[in-house]
Amino acid sequence: MTLTWKISFASNELRIFRGKLIAGILKTHTWKADAYGELNGYMLVFKPTGFWKTGTKIFDIEGKTELGHITYDFWKQTAQITYSGQSYLFKYKSWMCQKWEVKGDGETGAFETRGFWNTEGTIEDDGISSAIILSALYTHSNFTRINSTATV
Repeated sequence: MTLTWKISFASNELRIFRGKLIAGILKTHTWKADAYGELNGYMLVFKPTGFWKTGTKIFDIEGKTELGHITYDFWKQTAQITYSGQSYLFKYKSWMCQKWEVKGDGETGAFETRGFWNTEGTIEDDGISSAIILSALYTHSNFTRINSTATV
């Protein structure tokens, strides 16, 4: 299945489309790394852990039940996404961070940014869960935020 996504002008809302229909959303905060998202019935909340934000916990939409977590390796620009007991590896495929993939047991999702400001892109998923797609988009958003503050 192919999905497309677009980031709003304020860069705090990412809309996911199936054709011309909105299939989901990932809403981030301007000053915090918290976020929430919905895609194909999966409704998740992302909350960073620790002062240095070396990890993120994934909760249900009420924020009460922990469903998984994300562990970052900032030097390698990779992350380990664990959701419902399964692990997935998030990895950039280009040094410009315009292409990335998420791989699990027999499941793969390929992501790519487009546009002059990289505010839109495509998602090609090979049977990967919608929760993992949301987690990968959140992870990319988190890496982008951290990388942009490191270069200032």
